[in-house]
Amino acid sequence: MKTRFVLAVVASLPSLVAQQRVDPDEFVHLEPVLQAALMKAAPFVVTIETFGGTRRTLGEDGPADGEGPPRPRQAPKEEPPEPPPDERPREPEPERDDEKKLPLVAPGFQQNQGRTTGVVLSSDGWILVSRFALNFDPTTILVTVPGRGTFHAQRAGEDTSRGIALVKIGAKDLPVAEFVDPAAVRVGQWAFVLGRTFAADTPTVHIGIVSAKKRQFGRALQIDAYTSPANYGGAVVDLAGRVLGIAVPLSPAGRNAGAEWYDSGIGFAVTIADVPGVLERMKKGEALQRGWIGVHLEPAHLGPGAKIAGVAKDGVAAQAGLRKGDVILGVEGVDVRNGPHLQVLLGAHLGGDIVTLSVRKKGEEQAADIGPLTMLDAPWAEQKQSKDAELPASFPLPEKK
Repeated sequence: MKTRFVLAVVASLPSLVAQQRVDPDEFVHLEPVLQAALMKAAPFVVTIETFGGTRRTLGEDGPADGEGPPRPRQAPKEEPPEPPPDERPREPEPERDDEKKLPLVAPGFQQNQGRTTGVVLSSDGWILVSRFALNFDPTTILVTVPGRGTFHAQRAGEDTSRGIALVKIGAKDLPVAEFVDPAAVRVGQWAFVLGRTFAADTPTVHIGIVSAKKRQFGRALQIDAYTSPANYGGAVVDLAGRVLGIAVPLSPAGRNAGAEWYDSGIGFAVTIADVPGVLERMKKGEALQRGWIGVHLEPAHLGPGAKIAGVAKDGVAAQAGLRKGDVILGVEGVDVRNGPHLQVLLGAHLGGDIVTLSVRKKGEEQAADIGPLTMLDAPWAEQKQSKDAELPASFPLPEKK
């Protein structure tokens, strides 16, 4: 009996110690930390405002609002020096009710998208925004930098798989965000989403935690802080005011941006510190899309590897000699477990990326390397494929070197 009593006391010690360490004023102590983080991040969180653009009418063929193939663009031209405060462009006058509007029977009608949020990427005027803010191809983009005024922006490139875009303003010496390496982010750490849509003086703040890492084929963190069109494009920051990612709407299937999980308690922050090459391509005006090699997989094959059920005649796989019955065993040195795992490994890449595959040809015993292969942009019909046909990106991805 005495032994049991001692064991019970020992077993309860961890819970007793944990109770003693609980700080009843923890959230009170969090307030000054949050205020300090907010003060550090506020200068590089900017307001994005768009005017004009064409929205499709009801019943018109083509993608729905906010969707559609990306539009390749030219790299922005060099901007003139920042004008004096009294000569900076002013916001356009609001449209009067009595002004003539296009009829709804026209191919489209003028759309005023309104305000959202952006983050300063570099001191020379590159601004990160959500692609959601530009989904109607606006004719005018204005960026308001706290304490610096409002600037006209030129649209540059975009990444449909991450739901982000770049714009450029003619400004120098802007306050720049400090981005956190995604490998250093911890599940359970605090995450604050900042927005500028309704706050001219101080950004709005929504509080939460990092729920998971490497979501959306390794492109994003999952957070439970509230995200909405009001803070899409805004910074998701840690306790030190450093940027963990950019708040964007993403699709559950991990294909392109989407609003299926809007107001569900699940939000996403696209990581930036790990994709410098992507940002450089966007600066050049490239419209980046998910990579594609053009293979259809045999769902009955459970692994190892992914068995090819067919190839698209215009795909990279067909050009490389892959055929029905071949089995893809590896991508860039990573063993392929099964078909869904292959989708995840390939889905982490963009069109233009180069990959090498390990393939066992039909009727052969040994595998051989195929490549290097330059992935193509996924066709729009492929990107719009039913989400039921693709499993969520739940397989582990290899760490970036």
